Amino acid sequence: MIRSHFLNMAIFSALVAVFFAFLTQNETRDRLRVILILGGSMIVLSLILAYVMYPFPLR
Repeated sequence: MIRSHFLNMAIFSALVAVFFAFLTQNETRDRLRVILILGGSMIVLSLILAYVMYPFPLR
């Protein structure tokens, strides 16, 4: 099954965010807050980093 890089990144971010939310928080509301903040920040920061690196050639 072929997926785009963005979809793979979003799935990975969601899984990591869920893992750390359940690892660190006890209340459902706190877990949801951590999932949204951590998952969203991972995606946004990855896109910013990709935008910054885009002008530099690979070779």
